[in-house]
Amino acid sequence: MAFDQKPPPNFFDPKNSQPPINLERIFFEEHLNMQAILDSREITKDINKTLAPYSGEFGDAQKKHLLKRTMVGYASRHLKDIQSMNLDQALDYIFIKSEMGEPVNNYYMELSAEEYKIKYGNDDVGPNEPFISRPYVENYDGSTQLERFGGERQGAISSWIYNSMLDQTTSISWKLYVFFHNLTPVNVEASHSHKAQFLYHKLMYDAAYGSYKDFIYNLTLDPAMLSYLNLRLSRKETPDENYAREVQELFTVGKRPFSKFTEEDVQAAARLLVGWDYDWTKTHTNEGIQAYTVFNEWNHDTSDKQFSEFYGNKVILGRQGPEGADELREFIDMIFETDEVAIYISRRLFQFFVYPILSEYIEENIILPLADIMRSKDYNISETLKVLLKSEYFYSEELFNSVFKSPLDFNISLFKEFDLLNGELVAWDHDYQKEFNSRFEEDQSYFNPLLYDPVFRRKRIANQIEWTSGDQGMQVMNPPSVSGWPPYYQEPVYDLMWLNSVTIKSKKNHTDSISSWGKWIEDNVNLRYDLKVFINSFDNPENINSFAQELTDRFLGGPIPLNSLERIKKNVLGDQLNENYWTQAVLDLKANETRDTYQTLYHKVSQFMWFTFQLNEIYVH
Repeated sequence: MAFDQKPPPNFFDPKNSQPPINLERIFFEEHLNMQAILDSREITKDINKTLAPYSGEFGDAQKKHLLKRTMVGYASRHLKDIQSMNLDQALDYIFIKSEMGEPVNNYYMELSAEEYKIKYGNDDVGPNEPFISRPYVENYDGSTQLERFGGERQGAISSWIYNSMLDQTTSISWKLYVFFHNLTPVNVEASHSHKAQFLYHKLMYDAAYGSYKDFIYNLTLDPAMLSYLNLRLSRKETPDENYAREVQELFTVGKRPFSKFTEEDVQAAARLLVGWDYDWTKTHTNEGIQAYTVFNEWNHDTSDKQFSEFYGNKVILGRQGPEGADELREFIDMIFETDEVAIYISRRLFQFFVYPILSEYIEENIILPLADIMRSKDYNISETLKVLLKSEYFYSEELFNSVFKSPLDFNISLFKEFDLLNGELVAWDHDYQKEFNSRFEEDQSYFNPLLYDPVFRRKRIANQIEWTSGDQGMQVMNPPSVSGWPPYYQEPVYDLMWLNSVTIKSKKNHTDSISSWGKWIEDNVNLRYDLKVFINSFDNPENINSFAQELTDRFLGGPIPLNSLERIKKNVLGDQLNENYWTQAVLDLKANETRDTYQTLYHKVSQFMWFTFQLNEIYVH
C-alpha cells in the first residue's frame, strides 16, 4: 500500500488481528542460511573489555544506547531527561523505582454501574477507581455471571500494563518487569482471577529491588504460579513435578553443562513442595489485596528428601505438622548455596540487556565476575545490573544498535514518539471520497464523542499495542510457554527470531499507518499524530537536512547513509531536489494554519517518514 493511498474499510480493525504467532516455527520454515547468520552476528569477538567502570565520553550516542536497553521503547523525551547528566547521575536517575499504580475502571463507558450489578450481582467501583481490593461475589446459584471471570476487569488490567509502559518515566522499572515476566512467566489467565493476576504483576515489578532468593520463595507461593504450574493440585500420593523441575531448570540454576541437578532432585523437590496452596475464598472474597497462602499439613510428604551430589548430597529432613512448611525455605537455601544460581541469572541479565550471544570470553570476563558481584550484593538484581550498565564492556561501540527490537520495544517506541494520545481524529468517507479531520471540521458530529475522552483513547491505544505486538509474536501476560519468549533464550538464533516474513509485514503495516493515515480507533476513524506539535518538536524543521538528521536519530538510532538520504529526499521533493519546497511548506503552516497548509506539509512529512521507515535500521536498537 503506497503512502498516499487511503486504507480500505476496517483495514486496521483489531478484529482482523491474528492470535500470537509461533516465532520458532515460522523462523525455521524460512530455510535461511544459518551459518551466514551466525557469522554476521559475531560482533563481540573483538571486544576485550571488562566490567571495569566506563570512563569514556558519555554523549548522546552513549546515552541513547543506555536508554534503548533500559526503557520499554526508547523515545526522545527520555534522552532529554538525562541530557545534562554524567553516567553516575544517569544511572541513579534511571534506577529510581517508579510508582507501579494499579488498574482502574476504564470500562464504565461500555458497562454502567447498574449493568455491572445486574451482570455480576455486585456493586462496581466508580469510573477511574481501582477495583483490585474489592471482594468478589461468588454466585454459586447461577443467578448471575461469576465476577472473577469478568472480561471487563481483565481488559482493564491489560490496558493498565500497556499504558504504564507507554507512560513510563525515565525509569528502568517496567523494563525490569518485562525481564522478570519473561524469566519466570505465567499465563495469568490460568489463575482465573484478576486479584491473582495483579499479585503476580506486582511480584514481577518489585522483584529487582530485593533479594532474588526471597523472590523465588515468594514466586513459589504466588497464586498465579501455584495455578499455572499445578503445584496447588499436587498430592503427596502423586506429586506433580512441573514446578519442581522449572524452579531449578528455568528460574535458578539453569540447564547448562555445569548444572548437574538430576531427575532424582526433581522428584525429591516435588515431594518437598507438596502441600502448598492458597485459600481461594479468602483471597477473592475478602477486602484488600492479599494472597492467603496456606500449607496443608494433611497433604505434606513427611519423609526425608535426599538430593544429589550437585547439592552436596543434602538431606532435608521431613517434618510433621506446621513445621513441614519450613522445608521450602531450606530447599531454597540449598539451591542458592550453589555457584550456578548467580552465574545463570548473570547470564540472563547479560543476554537481555547487552547482547544475546555468549562466548568463552564473555563467560570468563563478564558473567563469572558479575556472578561474584551478585552474591556480594545478596542477589539484589538492580544493584548487580547497575555494575553491568556502568561497565566499559556495555559501552563498546560494536554493541550500539546491535539487537533486534522486541515487539514491545518496536511498537511502544513509535506510540511514545508520535504521542498519539494527544493526536487528531481523521475519517475517510468512501461514499464522498473525502477526508474528515477533527482539527478543521466545524461539525464534529461525524465523530463519536467518546473518541475525545482520554480514558477511552488510552484504552483503544493499549488495545492497539496489544494486538499489534501479538501479531509480531509477543503479548504481555500470554507467553508461549513457561520458558518465556524464544528470542530471549533459543540459541543460536535469539533476537533474530523477532524478524520473519510474518512479523516484518506487521511492522511495515504499523509504520505505514502510524506515519500516514493513523491507527484504527473506531470503524472508519483513525487516530493520527498532531503534525504541528510533531514538527515543532524538532530543533530546525524548516531545514530538510536538519529535520532528516533528527528524525533518523529518533527512530533509527543515528544518521543513515548519504545515498539513502538523497533517495528519500528525491521521493519527497522530486527530481529537482528543491529544498525550498520543504522550507516553504513548514513556514506556511507556522504562519497560517489552514486545511491546505496543513495537508501540504502533512503529505511531505508522511512521505519522508514512509520512506525512512523502510530502512532496516528501524528494527534494531
